[in-house]
Amino acid sequence: MRKIFNPNRTSIFALILFITFFSAIAVWAGDWHELQDLSDTRLSEEILKFQDKLSQDSSDYEMLKAIGIAYHIRAEKNAKKYAPKALEFLSRASEMNKKDYETICYLGSATTMMATTTWNPMKKMSYANKGIALMDKAVRKDPDNISVRMTRAFNSKNLPSFLNRGKYALEDFEYLANLIEQNPEFPTSLKKKVSENLVELYGKSGDQDIDEKFLK
Repeated sequence: MRKIFNPNRTSIFALILFITFFSAIAVWAGDWHELQDLSDTRLSEEILKFQDKLSQDSSDYEMLKAIGIAYHIRAEKNAKKYAPKALEFLSRASEMNKKDYETICYLGSATTMMATTTWNPMKKMSYANKGIALMDKAVRKDPDNISVRMTRAFNSKNLPSFLNRGKYALEDFEYLANLIEQNPEFPTSLKKKVSENLVELYGKSGDQDIDEKFLK
């Protein structure tokens, strides 16, 4: 009996390793860094793949989220064309999971981008205020989430100055810098983006001492 049991236990262990390995790949592939670094052509190809999977199961939360994030990235260059699409898929995903604060933060960012799709000043402010509220909620609920912090940081940095979001961009990048310092295994590309943006923001504020610190 012992000889029969051992191989089974080994097989189960191997299966667990197999599942764990491919789960890790799936998590990393879904990370915003992977999509963010793709060219427009590659990103369009990924969107088509995601949509094909979604057509097989319209309730596939991960695909709704992935498509929404991909369109959000496209909207960074062409908000009028892609922000409505990002809003559509991220809204659907958020309705399915109201506690995924990464999705909520992307939804908030996409909502602020919608301000560029209308000429009406009241609608512009409505989109901006609603989107900001969603991003701030996501950070309050999930402050250590890198994607949440990065999304709000870049969005806040790029919003019009009269909305006074520059301090939130600085807060998020500083928070991320401290997080990176505690976790040196974070990707080099992430460290570079955080430090470059801090240098830029500190430079605008005239704080040359901190500028030199991050340049080094």
